[in-house]
Amino acid sequence: MDAFSYLSVLISIVLALGMTRVLAGVGEMLQARSRRRLYWVHAVWVANLFLYLVVAWWIFYRWRNQQQWTFFLFIFVLISPTILYLASIVLFPPESSLDEFVNYKTHYYSNHRAFFVLFALFTPVDFVDTLLKGIPHFLALGPQYFISNSLYFAGLVTAAVTQNERYHQCYAIIFLLQTFVISFSIIRTLA
Repeated sequence: MDAFSYLSVLISIVLALGMTRVLAGVGEMLQARSRRRLYWVHAVWVANLFLYLVVAWWIFYRWRNQQQWTFFLFIFVLISPTILYLASIVLFPPESSLDEFVNYKTHYYSNHRAFFVLFALFTPVDFVDTLLKGIPHFLALGPQYFISNSLYFAGLVTAAVTQNERYHQCYAIIFLLQTFVISFSIIRTLA
């Protein structure tokens, strides 16, 4: 077994835990629907986060050619999945509240700062991650990578700061559309 295959196991587990939390949260929403007041903005962010977890898993493969792994590099590469996992925890109420009434709009706005700060941290970590793969790799992604990530960061920080419902409604959809466009234009192949 090569180093990448060995190290990718833990990173895959952390990403899978995030996906599991999102799917379990959706399951709870369906299972206890009589005690759940859904909020469509929260539901869009559930989709956004799940898509981002899938994208993170997809792009992690780009580390497969790394010849020399150090403990520091491994810890650094583990930061992104950890951020997304923690965001998945914050996005849903605790699993123990299955018998309680949950208003997802109230939960969303009560936890939006932590959720969006965590999500915003992904962008600078991703910039460094991309640079660590080499300047040619960074430049090959083109200006759309830099522009897109800058827009992600600005939008996420703004979402962390504001409770303006109209902003959150619009940005949830914009983020989803932007992620689809970027996923199919910049990161569409495993290369």
